[in-house]
Amino acid sequence: MASDRITENELILPTLFLMKVNNGRITTEELIPQLREIMKPSGEDLEILNNRSDDKFSQKARNLKSHKTLEYFGYAEYKEGTFILSAEGKDYLRKNQDILNYLLINDFSYTDIVNSLKTITSEENKKSIQSFDENIIIQEGKKIIVEKELYTRSKQLRDYSLEYYKNHGGLNCSCCNFNFSNFYGMEVGDGFIELHHKKPIFQYQDDDLNQTIKDAVSNITPLCSNCHRMIHRNRKQPLQINFLISQIKNNGLFVKN
Repeated sequence: MASDRITENELILPTLFLMKVNNGRITTEELIPQLREIMKPSGEDLEILNNRSDDKFSQKARNLKSHKTLEYFGYAEYKEGTFILSAEGKDYLRKNQDILNYLLINDFSYTDIVNSLKTITSEENKKSIQSFDENIIIQEGKKIIVEKELYTRSKQLRDYSLEYYKNHGGLNCSCCNFNFSNFYGMEVGDGFIELHHKKPIFQYQDDDLNQTIKDAVSNITPLCSNCHRMIHRNRKQPLQINFLISQIKNNGLFVKN
């Protein structure tokens, strides 16, 4: 079973990302709060170290400097108190940007993010890993710049999932049971639902795409737009589906004017 604790290696990609959005450079004092913001650490990594102001998460971030981790891999150099992104670091980030975006944008739990980063760092020299991001194709007609391969496999996942749920109870929201076709009529609502990724979904280079997609359905649940937004309303602490269902049962009331 993978550990929920972060290591220095798993902090590399998020750190390179933050360096990029900060014009290619960042200090340790700037890095730590920004890493907290995007990764939402929890559990043992928030324990304060003895006789220190740091918790275990911030200490790992500081170790990137003291252990010269980024310099060892050639991803950055450290000058006058600042990490400076190197060409090698930019290239490594570029190769993994889709996966990192997927992990951070979809509000996965800290445990899921950490374990996914462990997977990426442990497998990177063996075979490439590809992600799915079904949310990039929800907005019909909106121009979104993504790699063609990501768009294609994400659309295949969405299409398969819609067909699967049509044949297994219909395209109803798993939380409130809302059905777009029933409410808006077939002409407007047919085939529409949002799909929530409960866990990160990856495909390894040698894996069969069709089988990966079939297996991935167990980590996807259909949601209406309202419930999906409620789950992700607080990015630092997304709601669990069962909790939202209990809130709806206790409080939900639709009043038709």
